[in-house]
Amino acid sequence: MAADIPTWLTKDYIKTALQHDENLTNILSIENMEIDCPVAKGNNYSSVIFRVQAVYKVKDEKELQKISLIVKAPAQGKLQEHDLLSKLHGKENIIYDEVIPKYKSLLGEKWPNIMAKSFYSVHKNILLLEDLKVKGYVLADRIEQLNFEESALALTNLAILHAASVKLFETEPELIKKAGAEPVFRDEMKELLNVSHKGFINIAANICENRPELSNYVESMRKVGEYVFDALIELSKPKKGEFNVLNHGDFWTCNMMFKYIDNKPVHNIPIDLQLCRYATPAFDIVYFMNGSPKEEVRIEKYNDLLNIYLDKLNTHLEIFGSDKRLSKIELKKAIDDCGIYGVHVTISILPLLLADPDKIEIVEVKEMSVEEFKNIESNNTMDAYFKNEEYLKILKTRFEEFEKKGWYLKNL
Repeated sequence: MAADIPTWLTKDYIKTALQHDENLTNILSIENMEIDCPVAKGNNYSSVIFRVQAVYKVKDEKELQKISLIVKAPAQGKLQEHDLLSKLHGKENIIYDEVIPKYKSLLGEKWPNIMAKSFYSVHKNILLLEDLKVKGYVLADRIEQLNFEESALALTNLAILHAASVKLFETEPELIKKAGAEPVFRDEMKELLNVSHKGFINIAANICENRPELSNYVESMRKVGEYVFDALIELSKPKKGEFNVLNHGDFWTCNMMFKYIDNKPVHNIPIDLQLCRYATPAFDIVYFMNGSPKEEVRIEKYNDLLNIYLDKLNTHLEIFGSDKRLSKIELKKAIDDCGIYGVHVTISILPLLLADPDKIEIVEVKEMSVEEFKNIESNNTMDAYFKNEEYLKILKTRFEEFEKKGWYLKNL
């Protein structure tokens, strides 16, 4: 592990970070520091995470103090060195350094404590956060997926974040636009990502061809692969005169932490906001619903979860002093308009979210070259993800649903 620790992650680096906190300006030195990597394979693809446990000395105090921090840095690898992908890092610092402080100053006591505390970082593409584990927060099991209570908590805090962004947009629209500049679905990313999006879908289609219960959907799947990236470029643009929010952008099981009491989830904190986009809230809803809840929860409690999100959204819009509201009809239409995104998430992202490192070898996508990434269909590196029986069981139900809703043909 020691060889993997960045050379810049030193005692002086942490000391400087802490000294910028108004409550920690009297730190004299970091006496001891332990670093480990707390994130399991398959839980994070675009960043490298370190836990730093520091013992520090304070002026005029004999007893040493302790603090635990999470340090998040861009993943190092061939793919991450691509110019377009390297630019994604730094967006999250805008959220923590500029947007969240504005929420706090604009909303005052109305702003709930639903985000991790951040600390100063010398490098603007490096994020330093409080270690939520110290406060009793943990990741839910991404392979087991979320139960109804966990899903309800997640959507509650998502609604609060969305509502706060609507209110802030009324006073500082340029800040929200800057924080929500489209990170993925844009023309300049097409050369890199269009082929890989198509490739993931074709990997799934190749496997479904040999499954009698799924083979009828192969033609539709391949058709989706041909146009999905262009469709998402258009769908991800904020629509004038419609309800837009600062989306989380990557809202799934491992990008939130839960606190449990007697095995019951009581609080939730969203994390990992490096893919925020300013667009319809349907993007976050569709991504979450098709990637995180247990399948029986998604099927049986879908409307209940939508109602929870909508109620919390409109309640907090009122609390925050905004006149904007979103109706159930408007939300359902937005979700339906983003149907192709649900198809895309199900076919080509869900296998990654469900990958069990005890059953398959987790592929370090960041270590692929750009050419390997573009040719992901032909190099067979990801096939095991798509042969997951749990994933394939889900497809049958989902495909029937998508066909009934006409989502395969949306935006064609």
